[in-house]
Amino acid sequence: MAVHKLTIKEILSRVREVFPNAPQTYMISLINEALVEAGRYNTKVEYAKTTTVADQQWYAIGDESGADINKVYRVDFMDSSGDYVKIPRLLNNEIQTMDID
Repeated sequence: MAVHKLTIKEILSRVREVFPNAPQTYMISLINEALVEAGRYNTKVEYAKTTTVADQQWYAIGDESGADINKVYRVDFMDSSGDYVKIPRLLNNEIQTMDID
C-alpha cells in the first residue's frame, strides 16, 4: 500500500461523514486523539532470509527467522545463477498459481 497524503480538509470531510452533526472543534479533537494513539505504536523494519525448497510454492512467514511480521513490503528470490529477482506484489488477492511439472 502506498503512503496516503491527506490534507486536514480531506480528513475533516471523512470524519464529518461519520459524525455529520458534530462541532468542528470536537472533530479536530477526535483527529488529534487518533494521531496521539497512532504515534504510540512503533514501526520497525526487519529483514529475514529463509532457505527455499524446490517445487515448494508456499512458505510460512517469520517462523524460521523469529521475526515479528505484520506486513511484507518486498520479497526477493535468488535464482539458480545467484541473482536476486524481485517478486511482483499481487493486488486484490489475485493469487496466481501454476502447475509445476
